[in-house]
Amino acid sequence: MQRVNHHRCTTLLGAAYFNRGLSRRLPREPQVILMLPLLRELLRRSLQLGTLGEKIASEARVLALLIDEIVVVPVAPIELPMPVHAGARRAAEFVRAEPARAGDMKQVAKHASASVRTIERLFSTETGLSFGSWRQRARLLHAMSLLADGTSVTQVALTVGYPSTSAFVSTFRRAAGVTPGKYVRPPSV
Repeated sequence: MQRVNHHRCTTLLGAAYFNRGLSRRLPREPQVILMLPLLRELLRRSLQLGTLGEKIASEARVLALLIDEIVVVPVAPIELPMPVHAGARRAAEFVRAEPARAGDMKQVAKHASASVRTIERLFSTETGLSFGSWRQRARLLHAMSLLADGTSVTQVALTVGYPSTSAFVSTFRRAAGVTPGKYVRPPSV
């Protein structure tokens, strides 16, 4: 992987750069993709190896498989538009940093130094989502990251602020199309 004239793949694991010649099959526009277990392990291995060479057979196979997986992995069903206004941005940062404490709208508004009505209006105008919908997406994205790291479904539910595991599972299934357990397990062959 070369850093000149490249595509970039950024994850919580780090960043991988792909030479444009090798990455013609990769999407041209940025996308959020589901981090399935095989893809996560391929990225980890690639980052451990550093620059992958096409002349070294084992590295070439890792690189080819990594690109194959990025191409076929589903696009994440959730994106999180960020507000621009300073008060709304503070509210967004609070939700993302402390999703379990962000259930109380008054507390979020106080943290943002704005009124509840102002926060609602700004989120609706700047993100196209009500604050409640935006907060739910932020929680689900955080949950996906925790699940990908191997955190139990119950612990994820509590960490992202759901009152019960069943409430979290139900919300997750509606948003992602699968239960949290199926999200982290690859489909059977």
